[in-house]
Amino acid sequence: MPTDDATDRDGRGSSVEIRTMPAPFFIAEKYVANPVLRRLLRSKLHWLVSNRLMLLSYVGRRSGTRYATPVAYDRREDVLVATTLRHHSNWWKNFREEHPATVWLRGVRRKTTGLATTNAREIAEFVRSSLVRYGVERARWLGLNVEGEDPPSVEELETVADELVVVRFSVDDLEPVFQPLHIKEEEFSNRFGTELPS
Repeated sequence: MPTDDATDRDGRGSSVEIRTMPAPFFIAEKYVANPVLRRLLRSKLHWLVSNRLMLLSYVGRRSGTRYATPVAYDRREDVLVATTLRHHSNWWKNFREEHPATVWLRGVRRKTTGLATTNAREIAEFVRSSLVRYGVERARWLGLNVEGEDPPSVEELETVADELVVVRFSVDDLEPVFQPLHIKEEEFSNRFGTELPS
């Protein structure tokens, strides 16, 4: 009997929800973790965290103030993709239209342009492709809790996508990726650059 995308052959399903964090967590993140990570991501010791985090620097559209914040990212060809919880961060609002920024990526400073999407289907497809590519343990970096061993379906992820924002950062001079990608099944998305070369 065929099974749907959310259930594996042993009958173990997947469910997904937004990770709920207590208020003290966000206070500690803002005043303790972020200042440490900002220094670390600019230093020679960036390699301790830069495989998953980059430092995003941008000028606020309204304030004209320059901000720098560590964000989790995923690389897709020459695009860096960051996901954040919509109601727990404000930085993404500066990218509702294309907006210039600078990123410190693996210890190198690069100019970029960011653009956010709040479209639920696009967000669900990106999250799904990330979980397929790296495994469901990646979910916590995206602000999610996933139960089960298989990635949730796009339809399941759409139920929480309105709590997330995806921001794409275009970078022209990224070095090619030489390490193999750990893709766990044949599911690719042209929109997010996950197709395999022929």
